[in-house]
Amino acid sequence: MFKISGRVSAVALALVVTFASAAPAAAAATQADRERVQWRAMSDGRWEVRTAAAVALNSSDPNAITKFLATGLTAAINRAASFERSNVAEISYWLRISPSTSYVRFGCERALTATHDEKDEFVRTGLAILQDLDASGQQQHEEEVAQQAQADRDFVASLADSDPGPQVRAAAVAAITGGEDADIADFFRYYWAAGARLDDEAYKRVISDLDLKGNAALERLRQAALAAAAAEAGASGEAAEKLHAETVAAWRAVSTSAGGTSVDWAAERDRAAAQADKWRAVAEHAEGATTEQDWAGVLTRARDSVTDWEDAVRWAEDQSRLWAQIAQEANDR
Repeated sequence: MFKISGRVSAVALALVVTFASAAPAAAAATQADRERVQWRAMSDGRWEVRTAAAVALNSSDPNAITKFLATGLTAAINRAASFERSNVAEISYWLRISPSTSYVRFGCERALTATHDEKDEFVRTGLAILQDLDASGQQQHEEEVAQQAQADRDFVASLADSDPGPQVRAAAVAAITGGEDADIADFFRYYWAAGARLDDEAYKRVISDLDLKGNAALERLRQAALAAAAAEAGASGEAAEKLHAETVAAWRAVSTSAGGTSVDWAAERDRAAAQADKWRAVAEHAEGATTEQDWAGVLTRARDSVTDWEDAVRWAEDQSRLWAQIAQEANDR
């Protein structure tokens, strides 16, 4: 999920180094920008963004990274949004015209609540496969479901009440509200994992927006502060005093913005920590569970999720600390 955990936020590092000295900043900023694009290539939840970032990383154009961050990233995000709308419209159309017992309808119902990449994969390949199944004349049949243990119902109810992921909570609530053995079985077999993927995607969207907005605001304010400092340097007397006050205010704005971003990253760190803690509890429960569910599969998913969310905690903590450092550097100016 977060494959470059522990690395420094590219723009944040670039700004910290720029405050310190001009000469090393140019070299450091190049590596910092590359780190930011690597994060996008490996961890962004949209295949369009990952692909565009990978192309920039592997380009022979020495300005490819800069161009990607300047315009390519926003273009890829907009392209992803456009494909998402198109895929939702396509899935909704087939859902509307398909018989209630068809494979296509069943697949469309699930696809509409799937992740961005899963929707795209369904439209590209999954839909045609289900259409072929329906055309073959095969009919869906009710699968026999074993009676669900009360312990499993209680466990799903606990997820509905306390899981930190809203999509997992919603899936658990639906299973408990449905009340049938098939509802509980389907939750363990499909909807739990699907909800966890959606919660993961939502978290990635939030930190993606935080990265974009935080860096854009900081760079805008920093340029204004540098311009104010330059104007002050060229003035004298009362004019210089007035411009000095403007320079101080401008750097204070940089500090305030960076400090706020640090707080936002700390909040995301806490969200990730809550997810990690919950998955640890799930793993502990799975290790001792004796009911008929696929607890071995649940345990594997839980352990993987703990690792992923722990990486997210470390990465967000690094971001919070670095933005706090930027705020302090600006305040010192």
